[in-house]
Amino acid sequence: MGSVIEQLSHDAVERLPAALAALVPEDPDRFMSALELGYLAASADGLDDREREQIAGTLERVTGIGFPGDALEEHFADLDEACEMFGRHERLARTAADFENDAERGDAIRFAALIAMADGTLHAHELEVLNECGTYFKWGHDKIRALVTDAVARLRGTP
Repeated sequence: MGSVIEQLSHDAVERLPAALAALVPEDPDRFMSALELGYLAASADGLDDREREQIAGTLERVTGIGFPGDALEEHFADLDEACEMFGRHERLARTAADFENDAERGDAIRFAALIAMADGTLHAHELEVLNECGTYFKWGHDKIRALVTDAVARLRGTP
């Protein structure tokens, strides 16, 4: 799993849906890209059931469409297949390219970090995916870490 970068309390994890909702891009394509970025980060250390549930719940809340277990598993299988076919780095580069300005990029990193923390923990492998995404924005690791810290602060209710 790698070393723990952030550890969330149970209360903070309970606030994830609201924090994610505040970061959902209005544009449907960017929303799907943010969700894919979250998936890429969360799956860096293996996709935990809670991370899958958070992705599914966010998708359902935003689209209003519920996904039965089989359909959701098919969606995750499609994402896994795309990562295998094109490579995780290529998927990440394509996803990062969908965010056009610094505000959208910052929210995408925060959103993905929150998805990756649905299991209560942000691990080093997950942060590394966010750092790699940041390289496509020409952002350093310090900027990504600050965005992750900001996302965590939102969950803890401390601006």
